[in-house]
Amino acid sequence: MTDKEFKRLSRAQLIDIIYKLQLELDKVNEEKQELESKLADKRLRLQSAGNIAEAALEINDCFRSAQNAAEQYLNEIIAIREETEAERQRILAQAQAAAEAIIAGAKKTRGDYDSAIEAILKEYGQSHSDNG
Repeated sequence: MTDKEFKRLSRAQLIDIIYKLQLELDKVNEEKQELESKLADKRLRLQSAGNIAEAALEINDCFRSAQNAAEQYLNEIIAIREETEAERQRILAQAQAAAEAIIAGAKKTRGDYDSAIEAILKEYGQSHSDNG
């Protein structure tokens, strides 16, 4: 997903993405555990066959591949999570600024109304005190 696409997502959509990424991370961790278990089983079979050196090489290669895949996936998740958090912070700051602008506008409008009412009441009071 591009930065522009991330910026167009709502907060709920960003949270949903984080949730899905967390589910995928859990799945990768489960797959990693399964691969480690398979590697352990393979090690036992190869050792019992008497080819310890070959077994060690195969296990190391498999484990290295699994480890590299898991690390790459985790790095991608971390990068996406950081981007999502930065976008969330930006959206939150924009919303806060907009809310503050609305409040400031409302206060100014109320102040203008109060001033206008005071002027009307003052004029009314002066016109009635002159007549009375």
